[in-house]
Amino acid sequence: MSIVPGEQLHVRYRRALDGFMGGLPAGWRTHLRRDSAITWQVCEFADALPSQGWKLHITTSAADADGLLEKVLPELVEAKTTFKLPADIGAIIQINAGLAGKSQVGKIVTAYPASDTSLAELIDRIDAIWRPSHAPSVTSDLPVASGGALFIRYGAFVAKEVVTDSFGVTHSALRAPDGTLQPDVRDSHGRQPDWAVPPVKPADRNLNVQPGAPVRIDGIAYLPLKALTANLRGHVALAVRLSDRRLVIIRHRVRGIEGDEFGNDAVTRLENERQVLRRLSSSGIAPELIAHDPLTGHLVLSDAGGTQPEKLPPVDRVRCLPELAAAVAELHAQGVVHRDLKMSNVRMSSEGLRLIDFEMAATIGVARPVPGGTEGYEPPEGRRAIVDPSYDIYSLGSCVTHAATGYCPGRLPKQSNAGRQIGLLQQRGQQTAASIVKACHDPAPGRRPTAGQVAKRLRAALPALEIESLTARASHHTAFDRRWALSSAVSAGLATRDFKVVRDGHHYWRNSHLLAAYECEGLNLGAAGIVLALATLDTASGSRHFDSDITGGAEWLAARPSLDQAHGLFTGNSGVAVALALAGARLERPDLIEAARRRFECAARSRICDYDLFSGAAGIVWAGALIDTILGTSWGCDLAEQQTVRVRAAARKVDGVIGWTPHPQFDAAGRIYLGAAHGTAGIAMALASWAGASACATTSTLAADAFHSITQHGLTADRSNILATMSGEVRTPHHWCHGIAGLLWCLLQTPTDYGTIDPPIVSAFDRATPDLDNPTMCHGLAGVMETWRMLKASPEHRDGAHRRASELAASLRLLHHSRGGATVWSSERPSLVTPDLWVGFLGPATQLALAAAGSNRAMLSPQWLQQCSVPLATARSRSNQFSQNPA
Repeated sequence: MSIVPGEQLHVRYRRALDGFMGGLPAGWRTHLRRDSAITWQVCEFADALPSQGWKLHITTSAADADGLLEKVLPELVEAKTTFKLPADIGAIIQINAGLAGKSQVGKIVTAYPASDTSLAELIDRIDAIWRPSHAPSVTSDLPVASGGALFIRYGAFVAKEVVTDSFGVTHSALRAPDGTLQPDVRDSHGRQPDWAVPPVKPADRNLNVQPGAPVRIDGIAYLPLKALTANLRGHVALAVRLSDRRLVIIRHRVRGIEGDEFGNDAVTRLENERQVLRRLSSSGIAPELIAHDPLTGHLVLSDAGGTQPEKLPPVDRVRCLPELAAAVAELHAQGVVHRDLKMSNVRMSSEGLRLIDFEMAATIGVARPVPGGTEGYEPPEGRRAIVDPSYDIYSLGSCVTHAATGYCPGRLPKQSNAGRQIGLLQQRGQQTAASIVKACHDPAPGRRPTAGQVAKRLRAALPALEIESLTARASHHTAFDRRWALSSAVSAGLATRDFKVVRDGHHYWRNSHLLAAYECEGLNLGAAGIVLALATLDTASGSRHFDSDITGGAEWLAARPSLDQAHGLFTGNSGVAVALALAGARLERPDLIEAARRRFECAARSRICDYDLFSGAAGIVWAGALIDTILGTSWGCDLAEQQTVRVRAAARKVDGVIGWTPHPQFDAAGRIYLGAAHGTAGIAMALASWAGASACATTSTLAADAFHSITQHGLTADRSNILATMSGEVRTPHHWCHGIAGLLWCLLQTPTDYGTIDPPIVSAFDRATPDLDNPTMCHGLAGVMETWRMLKASPEHRDGAHRRASELAASLRLLHHSRGGATVWSSERPSLVTPDLWVGFLGPATQLALAAAGSNRAMLSPQWLQQCSVPLATARSRSNQFSQNPA
C-alpha cells in the first residue's frame, strides 16, 4: 500500500480502514466512539478484558498511516488483541498536534493485551516490523523496544469506575492492591503507579530535551540563560555562545509534533526556516542564521531583541504599522511569503523592525507549501493554496486590527472572522483602520493591495489612526438591544439540547472540555450549573421553554450518589444541593428537595481540606444560606454551622491580611490567596451571608475584618488591582477568580452594613474592563458584565454601569456565532463550544437574559435564585394577574 500525497491520503486511509474492518474474522466487534474531538474505530475481541493493566501505545505520523494499516493491524488481529485507532487522518493530525490533550500526543493505536505475557510477545512482533519516521514520543508512557514507536502505560482499560477529586475533576479510576480507588493520572514524565511493575524492561531513551540543558552544535557550545517560551512543540530560549559571549536565540522542536499528511513536522519546519533565513541573510528584516542541528531539532539565530508591538501602548502599536508593511514589502521583493504574519512574530528595536518565526514561509509560486498558520490571520483561500504575496496581505490586515484594538483576531470566532474584525473596529469608532482592514481582507486575492501600497496608505492615515486609538473607548457606546439579548439567550438555552445525553429516562449534558468523557455534575462545569442557568433563562424571559430540561437534569442529579471527595459549591455536592433545592421548589417536587438535603448533609459533615468559595468550606457555608433562601428553611445554615466554625478557626493574618491556607494540591507553597474564587474575598462573603442568616456576631466581625484587611493591605501599590496572593503575585484584574472584579463582586453580594464600596475600587474595575475578551464567566466578559449589572443598583454608579453593561452586551453580540441554527458562544478557546455555566455559553446567555429582565442581582445571589424557585403554578398565576391588571 503506497502513500499518496496530500488530501488523497485522507481518502485512501478511510477506504483502507473500512476494508480492513469489513474483513475481520468472526469473534470481533467493531464500533465508532467519540472522545472529545476525536472519533475512534474500536475493534474488540470477544474475550473479556481485565479492567486495568498495561496498555500498548503504537505511534506514527499521519504520513506513515498507510503503513500502520498494512503492517501493524494484522498483527493485532492475529494476536486477538483489542485495539482502537483514529477513524481518519485528520484525527491523527489532531492527536499529534496536542488538540486532544498534551498527554494524548503520539497515542495513535492503543492496544489492550489480555495479559502481561501477551503484551511482551506483541511488543517483540510489532517492533520487528514498525519503525516509522517522524513519529512523536508518548511522554506519559515508558518507551519499550528499540524502534522508537512503542510505549506502555499502566491504566484503566474500561472507564467503569471513576473518582472525582476535591476540586471536582473526574478521572478514570484504578484499583490499588489494597482495594482503594486511585485516579488514573497520565504523568508527563512517564511515572507509573508504585504497584505496577513493567512486564518488559523499559528502553533507555530520553524523551524530553530540557529547556535549560546546554546545546553543542558543530563543536560550539551554547548555554541557555532564560526560557522564552515552552510548549508541546518544544521551547525557545535566550542563550549565550560561550566562545564569544554573544547572545543568541535557540529554537528547539520535538520530532513528530504537528506532523501532517505531507511528512512535515515541527522539526522539518525548522529545516524550512533555515533555508528561508539563508535566502534572507542580507535583507536586514530577519534574524541571522548561526547554527542548525536537524538531528536534535535545534536552530540557533541572532537575538533580534526589541519588543513585541502587541505589548506597546495603543498609539505606539499603530505607529509601527507602516514599518511592518514596508518590511513585508521587502520580504516579498526577496521572493518569500511569511505565511504566519502576526504581531507576536514581529520585534521592534532601536535598530528597526524584524520579522521572526519563518517555519511556514515559502517562496512565491510554491504549489505545496508547509500547511500551517494561525486562525484569524489565514485568508479564505486556505493554508494549502499556491504561495502568493496576497496571503501575507490578508494577515497584515489582521495585524492592523490587533494593533488598533489590542485584541488578537485569532481569539474571535472562526465563523465570519473577517467581518467580525471590521465590525469590532467600527463599533469602537476606528473607521480608518476598518477601511484598511477591509481592503486587505478582500476575499479575492487578486484584489488585495500590495504590501507597498498598504505601507503607503498606512503612512498617510497614521494621524487618523493615532487619534482613533486614543478616542476609541470614548466613542464605543451602543444602546442595549433588549430584544436581541433575550432572544439570543433563549436560543443558547435551546442549544443545550444538542449536548443532552439521556440515561434511564433522565438526562445530563456532555461537555466539550478534556472532561468530555465523564458525566459532570458541578456548577462550574456540569448539570447543576446548567439547571440553574436554564431556570434563569425561563425566569428572565417569563417563559417555560425549559421545564422538561430542568426536570430531567434534576432527576438525573437526584438519582446519583453523593460525591466522596468533592463537596464545594462550584465543584461538588453543595452546588448540586443548591440546584436540586431550586428545582424542587420550582417544580414542587419534595423528592428533589429531599435529594438536595442528602447531598448537602454529606457536604456539611465533610472534613474538606480547603476553605475557599470555589471548592472548599466557604462554598458549603454560602450554599447553606442559598438553600435556606430558596426553600424558606433554616436547616441549610444549621448544617453549615460546623463548616463555619472550621473556617473561623483556620483564619490567620499575614502582612495585615486575614487569610486561609489553601489545599496543598492547589498550592504546595501554602500562599495566602485574596480573590473571590480561592481566597479571602470569597470566604468573607460566604461568612457574611451565613452570619446575616444566623445572627452570629463573631462570624460577622470576622467577615468585616477580612474585607477591611484586603482594602487596606491587599491591593497593589497603585490600587489598580487586588493581589492574587500575599507573596505579591498579581493576576488579570478583570478576572472573577483572582482579580479586582471578583473582590467587587463579593462586596456587592455582601450586606451594606459591611461598609460602602470604596470608589477607587470601582474606578480600578472600570479601567480594567476590557473592550473584548473571551465570553465566559470566570475569565471573560460575562463575569465582567455581571459585576456592572450589580453596580447599577448603586445610584452613584447607575449611569456608568448601564453604559458599561450595554457595551459588554454589544461585545458579546460581536462574539456570538451559530451552532445548528442556535446562538452559542465559544469557551476560552475560540474552537471550543460547551454549554456549561461558568466556562461555557450559558454564562453569557444568562447575563444577557438578566440584563434584558432589568435585574441588578448576581445570577448566584440569594434574591435571584429565590425568584427562580417560585413554583410554576404561582408564576403562572402572577403572570395572569399582571396581564389582566398591567397597571
